[in-house]
Amino acid sequence: MKRFQKIMAFVSVAAISVSVMGCGAVSNKPAAANPEPKKTEASSTDDSGSEAEIKIIMGHEGNDDLPDGILSLKFNELIEEKSGGRIKVDYKSNGTLGDEDELLQQVMKGSIQAACISTSTFSNYTDELDALQMPFLYKDYEQERIAFQSDEARALYANIEDLGVKITDVVEIGSRQFANKVRPITCMEDLKGIKMRIVPSTLLSDVAAAIGMTSTPVAYSEIYSSLQSGVIDGEEINLISIVSNSHDEVLKYVSIIDFYSFTSALSFNLDWYNSLSAEDQALISECSAEAMNYAMDQCEKIADDSLQTCIDRGLEINYIDDAEKQRFIDACDKVYEKYTSRNENVKAYVDYVRSL
Repeated sequence: MKRFQKIMAFVSVAAISVSVMGCGAVSNKPAAANPEPKKTEASSTDDSGSEAEIKIIMGHEGNDDLPDGILSLKFNELIEEKSGGRIKVDYKSNGTLGDEDELLQQVMKGSIQAACISTSTFSNYTDELDALQMPFLYKDYEQERIAFQSDEARALYANIEDLGVKITDVVEIGSRQFANKVRPITCMEDLKGIKMRIVPSTLLSDVAAAIGMTSTPVAYSEIYSSLQSGVIDGEEINLISIVSNSHDEVLKYVSIIDFYSFTSALSFNLDWYNSLSAEDQALISECSAEAMNYAMDQCEKIADDSLQTCIDRGLEINYIDDAEKQRFIDACDKVYEKYTSRNENVKAYVDYVRSL
């Protein structure tokens, strides 16, 4: 698994024990089993035998209408309910604690305990999670749900622990489509001359090059103004984000192709997670899995509703036909060869999904 130099910026932090950091994080280590801790007004006891009250500071760049926002809120509800109020989440969404790269850095350092972060953000540090976003890999959302919970996926998540991050589950935010203000995209040639914003990711840059798409880096928060000013002409985007961020006001065309999946990972600081009792770790895993399935149940409906909203708001929708879509798929073969040949876990995951 490839590792980038950015990891080294955090190596020294792992050797330092920190109880309070810049974002108001707290140390949430449970009391030692021996000797038996004294009970205080701040402690509580549940059926599992865990006693320490735990506060989780959790960040999310997006809004709570997105499936990863839904996952976050559901997890927060479940963990408080199932712990009898002993575990509480201080949840900050809409970029309050920073953008996704900043959130990932904070989780890696332990400044905050948790965040829901798009898996493409991890590409600055490792190519392990690129497997989840390979183009045209999934047939539908249900196949994705199965794949995300497979042993092959868990092997990918486990290797992220080298970064000091524990991933419990991954959720789909919505398949990516082509959207722009120049013309409908009906074939690969239609992309020529259109400046398209893509998610910052080495994988997605490789995919864009493979299909002949001119990609322009723009921060997520600046997409609207960049479309408005002409810095970019379009974007690869999911329908949910078009609606939630009012991009329909600065776009004209949406071309449906289900380009790739946009996945987001519920991530915890590994040292903090490992400091918890086995019972609390199991409870976090249980609540995470339940929240992931709850969010996945809603993802397709939200996407369908967002498509209708795009139509209602006057966007011109077209579907790229099967023959032309196959040309896009074929153009990405060399990308698959590159990524599966250099990472056995990526290959194992791709092979597993294709076998479903």
